[in-house]
Amino acid sequence: MGRRLCALGALVAALALALYVPRAGSPLPECPPELDCRFVPAAYAQTDPADPDTYGNYDVADRPADGNDIRYIVVHNTEVNYDRAIELFRNPRKGAAAHYLVRSSDGQVTQFIPTKDVAFHAGNYWFNTHSIGVEHEGLLAEGDRWYTDAMYRASARLVRYLAARYHIPLDREHILGHDELPGLTGKRTAGMHYDPGPYWDWARYFQLLGAPLPATPATRGTPSVLTIAPSFPANSPPLSACAGNNCADQPDQGSNAVPLRAAPADDAPLVGDTLLHPDGAPGTDKLSDWSARAVAGQSFAVARRHGEWTGIWFGGRLTWLRDPRSQVSVMGDPSGPLLTPRPGRATIPVYGAAAPEAGAYPEGVPAGAITPLGYTIPAGQVYLGVRRVRSSDYHARFAADQNPDGNRRVAGDRELWQISFNHRRVFVDAADVTVASPGSGPRGWAPPGWAPAGWAPPAIRLAGPPPARPDV
Repeated sequence: MGRRLCALGALVAALALALYVPRAGSPLPECPPELDCRFVPAAYAQTDPADPDTYGNYDVADRPADGNDIRYIVVHNTEVNYDRAIELFRNPRKGAAAHYLVRSSDGQVTQFIPTKDVAFHAGNYWFNTHSIGVEHEGLLAEGDRWYTDAMYRASARLVRYLAARYHIPLDREHILGHDELPGLTGKRTAGMHYDPGPYWDWARYFQLLGAPLPATPATRGTPSVLTIAPSFPANSPPLSACAGNNCADQPDQGSNAVPLRAAPADDAPLVGDTLLHPDGAPGTDKLSDWSARAVAGQSFAVARRHGEWTGIWFGGRLTWLRDPRSQVSVMGDPSGPLLTPRPGRATIPVYGAAAPEAGAYPEGVPAGAITPLGYTIPAGQVYLGVRRVRSSDYHARFAADQNPDGNRRVAGDRELWQISFNHRRVFVDAADVTVASPGSGPRGWAPPGWAPAGWAPPAIRLAGPPPARPDV
């Protein structure tokens, strides 16, 4: 009897959602007209009568007119089914919601939060302030089951629309997975989500976006940057899914992930992350352990080569990628400056947000903490600079009248660089780094131990027309 009641309740909930009609005054969905798209408002309500600052699931804002530019789109997956995700986003006690959700079976899109508002989706409020979150129905361990053609196409069409509207570059430094974002502290970074996971096909996604990931190596000079580019269908590194201490090997399925090792040898340990493994233990093949995984489209400065192995600077150390005949990466010229610690600095810290200096906060607005994550970059290491940003913060309060005029944006004088650091992006203070190479192509910085100028991996065609931009 209990099971029948549960089933009946689930059916009633599903019917209620299917028959949902937006209340008067609800926004129309912000979607391209050809998408099956609807608006179902996320919860916006206080959850503790004794604390007016406890509420869910977003902040009312006026982006980008309020100075908070939208510069990223973050790809998530739900780990629950479509209807359950909608229920959660409509519950203020969840404390989280994304702007959009895409259904697996047919690509239907539900919008929950206007893009002008700040959704609580990234686990990092600085990134929340500057991004739009797009959830995808599914379980990341079963990506080949949930990440369907209909889902990829609908999501790509939505992201193309949003990127054009907000002038967001269609590249892997601005279209990011949730697993690529840091927390605001080291502890939070260690506990950050790892979706959409290793089974999300970034190469296919960017083909549908009309901005294919790099597939052709540099044709001149000495390449100084490596971009992860495995053949998704053929790439299936060993991975395991765990429930507590019980782990099971994942079935073979295409993957965006490439394992990294501590030395150029197949039996060398996987690279460990000091936040995930503070005891110094190596990384593992668990889905939840992103220590030693680089994913498609990420780019890193090359350090040296050893036979079929390429050494890259990754997470504050030299790590090694086995890449015979360039099967899982593409060598190229830097898309931005290559940055290294300034002379005289033995190490420099990294941060999870571009937070302002304390003096930038006006009276009555509490200053946010500038907290290093716990990683450091030693002198001599080199990382790809993605974007130089001026520090900022946003202080919002619950507004029952949906008016953001009481919120305060704080702009600091401090400037930082976003860099491609490890599996996640981080920031370094601009005062701590200098440019090792301006990203000027063949005249740029050359890694020690690299092959002579003009080197190219065998069996790679160095020229050819660019791929067509497919319709979505």
